Amino acid sequence: MVDEIIYIIKIIIICFICFQWSSVLLFFAAEWVIVDYYKWGVYENPETKFQKVMNFIMNMFLGSGYYFYNRFQKYNWITRKFFMLIALLLQGILSITVYLFYRFLNGLLG
Repeated sequence: MVDEIIYIIKIIIICFICFQWSSVLLFFAAEWVIVDYYKWGVYENPETKFQKVMNFIMNMFLGSGYYFYNRFQKYNWITRKFFMLIALLLQGILSITVYLFYRFLNGLLG
């Protein structure tokens, strides 16, 4: 029973890390399309519970990509693409490190 719960938590962490990394990749590859999609799916000032849940879901899937896009928006196109590529590589390395650290902790405890 405990092994299944640990396995499910591991899968959830892997999915979350993959969603965040792929969002940076999407913003790197097709920035205007994804920006419009993100702005279409997020409420500016959420009032109801449904709007807050929708904002949470969009931020969970595309949060880091939109964050980096806004952070690098003031630069010209080629510089922004270069910074997004660096952010993509760093987030990939960080994601792998977090996963390996989780596996290490899981090996110590299990």
